[in-house]
Amino acid sequence: MKKILFITTILLGQILFSQNSDILNVVTTPDGFYSKPGRVHKEDRKIDGSPYINGDQFQKVIIKDYSKNVQDLRYNAYQDEMEFKMGEELYNANKTEGLRIQFPTLKKTYESLTYSYDGKTKSGYLVLLVDNPKFSLYKREKMELMGGTKSNNGFTKDANDYYENDKDLYLIAKDKKFSKFPKNSSDAASIFSIDKKELDSFVKSNKINFNKEPDMIKLVEFINK
Repeated sequence: MKKILFITTILLGQILFSQNSDILNVVTTPDGFYSKPGRVHKEDRKIDGSPYINGDQFQKVIIKDYSKNVQDLRYNAYQDEMEFKMGEELYNANKTEGLRIQFPTLKKTYESLTYSYDGKTKSGYLVLLVDNPKFSLYKREKMELMGGTKSNNGFTKDANDYYENDKDLYLIAKDKKFSKFPKNSSDAASIFSIDKKELDSFVKSNKINFNKEPDMIKLVEFINK
Protein backbone atom coordinates (compact mmCIF):
# COMPACT_ATOMS: atom_id res chain seq x y z
CA MET A 1 0.00 0.00 0.00
CA LYS A 2 1.42 3.34 -1.03
CA LYS A 3 1.44 6.70 0.72
CA ILE A 4 -1.64 7.49 2.80
CA LEU A 5 -1.07 11.21 3.51
CA PHE A 6 -3.91 13.54 4.26
CA ILE A 7 -6.66 11.37 2.74
CA THR A 8 -6.37 8.95 5.66
CA THR A 9 -6.72 11.87 7.99
CA ILE A 10 -9.74 13.15 6.10
CA LEU A 11 -11.52 9.79 6.10
CA LEU A 12 -10.94 9.41 9.83
CA GLY A 13 -11.71 13.05 10.43
CA GLN A 14 -15.10 12.62 12.00
CA ILE A 15 -13.53 10.50 14.74
CA LEU A 16 -10.50 12.69 15.22
CA PHE A 17 -12.29 16.02 15.18
CA SER A 18 -14.78 14.86 17.78
CA GLN A 19 -11.96 14.94 20.29
CA ASN A 20 -10.60 18.03 21.97
CA SER A 21 -9.31 20.33 19.23
CA ASP A 22 -6.30 21.29 21.38
CA ILE A 23 -5.08 17.67 21.60
CA LEU A 24 -2.81 16.40 18.83
CA ASN A 25 -4.46 13.44 17.13
CA VAL A 26 -2.02 11.14 15.36
CA VAL A 27 -2.80 8.51 12.75
CA THR A 28 -0.33 5.67 12.32
CA THR A 29 0.37 4.78 8.68
CA PRO A 30 2.95 2.57 6.92
CA ASP A 31 5.09 5.61 6.15
CA GLY A 32 4.97 7.54 9.41
CA PHE A 33 2.68 9.62 11.59
CA TYR A 34 0.26 12.24 10.36
CA SER A 35 -1.27 14.73 12.74
CA LYS A 36 -4.73 16.08 12.09
CA PRO A 37 -4.83 18.88 9.51
CA GLY A 38 -4.68 22.42 10.86
CA ARG A 39 -7.60 24.78 10.66
CA VAL A 40 -7.27 27.57 8.12
CA HIS A 41 -6.76 30.93 9.78
CA LYS A 42 -9.61 33.31 9.06
CA GLU A 43 -8.58 36.87 8.35
CA ASP A 44 -10.18 39.42 10.65
CA ARG A 45 -9.76 42.21 8.12
CA LYS A 46 -11.17 42.97 4.72
CA ILE A 47 -8.92 41.86 1.85
CA ASP A 48 -9.94 42.47 -1.75
CA GLY A 49 -9.52 39.82 -4.41
CA SER A 50 -8.97 36.10 -3.89
CA PRO A 51 -6.01 33.87 -2.96
CA TYR A 52 -7.39 31.09 -5.17
CA ILE A 53 -5.87 30.77 -8.64
CA ASN A 54 -8.63 28.42 -9.84
CA GLY A 55 -11.55 30.10 -8.08
CA ASP A 56 -12.85 29.48 -4.59
CA GLN A 57 -15.00 26.45 -5.43
CA PHE A 58 -13.91 23.03 -4.13
CA GLN A 59 -13.17 20.59 -6.96
CA LYS A 60 -13.28 16.82 -7.37
CA VAL A 61 -9.78 15.35 -7.41
CA ILE A 62 -8.11 12.07 -8.32
CA ILE A 63 -5.16 10.74 -6.33
CA LYS A 64 -3.51 7.55 -7.55
CA ASP A 65 -3.90 4.52 -5.26
CA TYR A 66 -6.42 6.31 -3.06
CA SER A 67 -10.11 5.70 -2.56
CA LYS A 68 -12.49 7.38 -4.99
CA ASN A 69 -14.22 8.90 -1.96
CA VAL A 70 -11.66 11.68 -1.70
CA GLN A 71 -12.51 15.03 -0.16
CA ASP A 72 -12.97 17.91 -2.64
CA LEU A 73 -10.03 20.31 -2.62
CA ARG A 74 -9.01 23.78 -3.71
CA TYR A 75 -5.56 25.34 -3.99
CA ASN A 76 -4.72 28.45 -1.97
CA ALA A 77 -1.91 30.07 -3.96
CA TYR A 78 -1.15 32.64 -1.24
CA GLN A 79 -0.71 30.07 1.52
CA ASP A 80 0.54 27.36 -0.88
CA GLU A 81 -1.90 24.90 0.70
CA MET A 82 -4.60 22.46 -0.39
CA GLU A 83 -7.81 23.22 1.49
CA PHE A 84 -10.84 21.07 2.22
CA LYS A 85 -14.04 21.59 4.18
CA MET A 86 -15.50 19.39 6.90
CA GLY A 87 -18.83 20.66 8.12
CA GLU A 88 -18.45 24.41 8.39
CA GLU A 89 -14.76 24.25 9.23
CA LEU A 90 -11.95 24.83 6.72
CA TYR A 91 -8.71 22.83 6.94
CA ASN A 92 -5.30 22.60 5.27
CA ALA A 93 -4.44 19.09 4.12
CA ASN A 94 -1.14 17.53 5.13
CA LYS A 95 1.64 17.60 2.53
CA THR A 96 3.27 14.34 1.42
CA GLU A 97 6.38 14.45 -0.74
CA GLY A 98 5.77 13.34 -4.32
CA LEU A 99 1.99 13.10 -4.01
CA ARG A 100 0.13 14.11 -7.16
CA ILE A 101 -3.36 15.58 -7.06
CA GLN A 102 -5.25 15.66 -10.33
CA PHE A 103 -8.06 18.17 -10.90
CA PRO A 104 -9.91 16.73 -13.95
CA THR A 105 -12.22 19.72 -14.40
CA LEU A 106 -9.29 22.14 -14.38
CA LYS A 107 -7.07 19.81 -16.45
CA LYS A 108 -4.32 20.37 -13.91
CA THR A 109 -2.13 18.13 -11.77
CA TYR A 110 -0.40 19.48 -8.68
CA GLU A 111 2.56 17.71 -7.09
CA SER A 112 3.72 18.17 -3.51
CA LEU A 113 7.48 18.70 -3.65
CA THR A 114 10.48 20.04 -1.80
CA TYR A 115 12.42 21.99 -4.39
CA SER A 116 15.32 24.43 -4.53
CA TYR A 117 16.20 27.27 -6.89
CA ASP A 118 18.35 30.39 -6.56
CA GLY A 119 19.66 29.07 -3.25
CA LYS A 120 16.17 28.85 -1.74
CA THR A 121 14.48 25.64 -0.62
CA LYS A 122 10.71 25.46 -0.45
CA SER A 123 8.10 22.80 0.26
CA GLY A 124 4.84 23.26 -1.60
CA TYR A 125 2.73 22.48 -4.63
CA LEU A 126 3.81 22.80 -8.26
CA VAL A 127 1.73 22.30 -11.39
CA LEU A 128 3.12 19.39 -13.42
CA LEU A 129 3.27 20.35 -17.12
CA VAL A 130 5.67 17.73 -18.54
CA ASP A 131 6.41 14.45 -16.77
CA ASN A 132 9.49 12.66 -18.07
CA PRO A 133 12.48 10.83 -16.50
CA LYS A 134 14.85 13.04 -18.49
CA PHE A 135 13.42 16.53 -17.96
CA SER A 136 10.15 17.53 -16.31
CA LEU A 137 8.54 20.94 -16.44
CA TYR A 138 6.74 22.51 -13.50
CA LYS A 139 4.94 25.77 -12.86
CA ARG A 140 4.72 27.55 -9.54
CA GLU A 141 1.57 29.61 -9.07
CA LYS A 142 1.61 32.33 -6.44
CA MET A 143 -0.55 35.09 -5.03
CA GLU A 144 0.96 38.05 -3.19
CA LEU A 145 -0.75 40.09 -0.49
CA MET A 146 -0.33 43.76 -1.33
CA GLY A 147 -0.81 46.62 1.09
CA GLY A 148 -3.66 49.05 0.58
CA THR A 149 -3.19 52.80 0.65
CA LYS A 150 -4.28 55.26 3.31
CA SER A 151 -6.56 58.09 2.35
CA ASN A 152 -4.82 61.45 2.44
CA ASN A 153 -8.05 63.34 3.00
CA GLY A 154 -11.30 63.04 4.89
CA PHE A 155 -13.46 62.44 1.84
CA THR A 156 -12.22 59.07 0.55
CA LYS A 157 -11.85 55.73 2.31
CA ASP A 158 -8.64 53.81 2.89
CA ALA A 159 -7.99 51.17 0.24
CA ASN A 160 -8.02 47.59 1.53
CA ASP A 161 -5.12 45.20 1.25
CA TYR A 162 -5.54 43.01 -1.81
CA TYR A 163 -4.35 39.79 -3.43
CA GLU A 164 -2.38 40.12 -6.64
CA ASN A 165 -1.34 37.35 -9.01
CA ASP A 166 2.45 37.03 -9.00
CA LYS A 167 4.29 36.07 -12.17
CA ASP A 168 4.33 32.31 -12.76
CA LEU A 169 7.69 30.63 -12.19
CA TYR A 170 8.62 27.81 -14.56
CA LEU A 171 11.12 25.21 -13.37
CA ILE A 172 12.99 22.42 -15.13
CA ALA A 173 13.60 19.30 -13.03
CA LYS A 174 16.24 16.65 -13.68
CA ASP A 175 17.28 14.07 -11.07
CA LYS A 176 15.38 16.08 -8.43
CA LYS A 177 17.43 19.18 -9.20
CA PHE A 178 15.55 22.29 -10.27
CA SER A 179 16.51 25.26 -12.42
CA LYS A 180 14.58 28.15 -13.90
CA PHE A 181 13.31 27.68 -17.42
CA PRO A 182 15.90 29.07 -19.89
CA LYS A 183 15.48 32.58 -21.28
CA ASN A 184 16.89 31.81 -24.72
CA SER A 185 18.54 29.16 -26.91
CA SER A 186 21.97 29.64 -25.37
CA ASP A 187 20.64 29.03 -21.86
CA ALA A 188 18.57 26.10 -23.09
CA ALA A 189 21.55 24.44 -24.80
CA SER A 190 23.45 24.63 -21.51
CA ILE A 191 20.61 23.40 -19.27
CA PHE A 192 19.53 20.59 -21.58
CA SER A 193 23.06 19.67 -22.76
CA ILE A 194 22.01 19.72 -26.40
CA ASP A 195 23.78 20.90 -29.54
CA LYS A 196 22.95 24.58 -30.00
CA LYS A 197 22.68 24.37 -33.79
CA GLU A 198 20.10 21.59 -33.53
CA LEU A 199 18.23 23.55 -30.88
CA ASP A 200 18.33 26.78 -32.89
CA SER A 201 16.89 24.96 -35.88
CA PHE A 202 13.97 23.63 -33.82
CA VAL A 203 13.33 26.98 -32.17
CA LYS A 204 13.33 28.79 -35.50
CA SER A 205 11.19 26.30 -37.42
CA ASN A 206 8.61 26.08 -34.60
CA LYS A 207 8.72 29.79 -33.73
CA ILE A 208 9.33 28.99 -30.08
CA ASN A 209 8.67 31.83 -27.64
CA PHE A 210 10.54 31.17 -24.38
CA ASN A 211 7.92 33.15 -22.44
CA LYS A 212 4.82 31.24 -23.58
CA GLU A 213 3.73 28.12 -21.70
CA PRO A 214 2.61 26.06 -24.75
CA ASP A 215 5.98 26.71 -26.39
CA MET A 216 7.82 25.79 -23.18
CA ILE A 217 5.99 22.47 -23.14
CA LYS A 218 6.74 21.88 -26.83
CA LEU A 219 10.44 22.61 -26.30
CA VAL A 220 10.81 20.27 -23.31
CA GLU A 221 8.96 17.49 -25.15
CA PHE A 222 11.34 17.94 -28.09
CA ILE A 223 14.38 17.76 -25.79
CA ASN A 224 13.06 14.58 -24.18
CA LYS A 225 12.86 12.87 -27.58
